[in-house]
Amino acid sequence: MLNKSFLLHVFTALALTTTSLSALPLAAQAQSFSEVAPPPVPAEVNAFKLTPEFLSKMEAVQTSLNGLDLSAMPEPDNEEEPTIAMLIKGVEDKPEIMAILNQHELSASDYITGYFALMSGLAGAEAEDEEQMVDELKGINPQHVEFAKTYQERILQLLGE
Repeated sequence: MLNKSFLLHVFTALALTTTSLSALPLAAQAQSFSEVAPPPVPAEVNAFKLTPEFLSKMEAVQTSLNGLDLSAMPEPDNEEEPTIAMLIKGVEDKPEIMAILNQHELSASDYITGYFALMSGLAGAEAEDEEQMVDELKGINPQHVEFAKTYQERILQLLGE
């Protein structure tokens, strides 16, 4: 459940759950997704404090998770778009993953929320010089963007980019 492509999908799903497309005007619904402003980053993600120590813990956790067979773990059955709370609960329900998080002194909440904070910061850092993205970046914590600029290589490696 927690492989990199799944988390990238979940981040997109989380962003989409914060805004309903049906609430957009019909003209906006007719536009492609690239022309519609993305929904805001969830508040708990923007509020997360990124530190070099946290990044080191995440790297250690990822190394340990790479040793687990995550494909054997059941996926959620429901068809709802996942929320951060659902993802945290999903991690908490997996003793193998919790043992690794506990070993590295991270909670499930820190792991999920921090992962998304790293992803949004990296997205902001990579898009910052693109003129058409300036408005979309306003919703990303500027400290996350600066953190991602400083630690871009490490974050890219962590996310499997």
